[in-house]
Amino acid sequence: MFKNAKTALILLTAMNLRLAVTAVTPLFGAIQRALHVTSATTALLVTLPLLCFAGGALLTPRLHQRFGAKPLLITLTGLLVLANFLRPINVVWLLSGTLLIGLAIAGLNVLVPIMVAQTSSSSAATTRLTSAYAVTMNVVAACGTALVMPLAQRWSWAAVLRSFALPAAITLVAALWVKFPRPSRQSPTTSEHGNPLSLLKRDRTARLLTVFMGLQSLIFYSLIAWLPDIFYALGATTTQAGNLLAVFQLVGIPAALVLNWVTNPRHLLWGLGGGYLVGLLSLFWPGAGWWIAAGVLGFTAALIFSLALNLIATSSAVVTTVAHRSALAQSVGYLLAAAGPVILGNLHDVTQTWLPVLGVLGLLSGLTLTVGLHLSR
Repeated sequence: MFKNAKTALILLTAMNLRLAVTAVTPLFGAIQRALHVTSATTALLVTLPLLCFAGGALLTPRLHQRFGAKPLLITLTGLLVLANFLRPINVVWLLSGTLLIGLAIAGLNVLVPIMVAQTSSSSAATTRLTSAYAVTMNVVAACGTALVMPLAQRWSWAAVLRSFALPAAITLVAALWVKFPRPSRQSPTTSEHGNPLSLLKRDRTARLLTVFMGLQSLIFYSLIAWLPDIFYALGATTTQAGNLLAVFQLVGIPAALVLNWVTNPRHLLWGLGGGYLVGLLSLFWPGAGWWIAAGVLGFTAALIFSLALNLIATSSAVVTTVAHRSALAQSVGYLLAAAGPVILGNLHDVTQTWLPVLGVLGLLSGLTLTVGLHLSR
């Protein structure tokens, strides 16, 4: 019963890891009209959380060691409830609430793998639970993105933004009810002391996890940002480009389930390398190839993210080590994710073609595969 309750709480927490960030983008137009803000201001509703993911994740392991998982989870979900409810008031609250949401989710991104490690009794159980929470996160984010506009037309954009507090409120109530053990005070190894950044100097696994998480995040968020423009440049209509991006996002929902069927990470990585290759090459096949590219790239990007989470959660039997590795990997990963679209966008502006961008993405996918193969040893 204890483990079932904690498993349910992990899945409830996963509902909050993307919703308030990704589902807000369809409301940009309504927000601009209502609050009289520019496109640059609404773009901060996505950029600010990504930067928070990079910085806030580094604090979570220390907070977890000091206070434990339950107080930290209650605080972070309570902050999500408050920030989502206050965000639509005015421009100041829109941005400050987004900042608080980013910091709260940054902490939850690291806390969830810690909770998974505490709950699971074996590597196989960790993989199943990681798969389940990744699927939950993707399903809620995709459904939220699809429903926000119909709900905004029925109610209002402000009511929809406030409704993002509902899953956080449910998680908060569950966290108050479920009992946790405090983190064990066993004698830590050298990899558990000090700032997580110090792991880069002495922990090879932490370095590989950080590079792997960073590269796959950079590829994913670059594709999210520029795929519609790439499809349009290749001859697709604006409507087709939007539909292809929707396919890219939706096919990621079942991707994490593959972790339950392919238990050998090296076999999975070779398949993911093939997915990147097929997806990028299919872009140059007009018509059917575009749909293949959107589907294969979306599935590959979602699956490699789930694999990264699983590699972090199973990287050590010591919860504190998992916490520090998770914080470091996710911090650097989301920092690269925030920089990637800007750098690749500038590359396109300089060259006036997307071919160099696609070439860079191909090289990055090959490098990601190489790092993953080293990590899986």
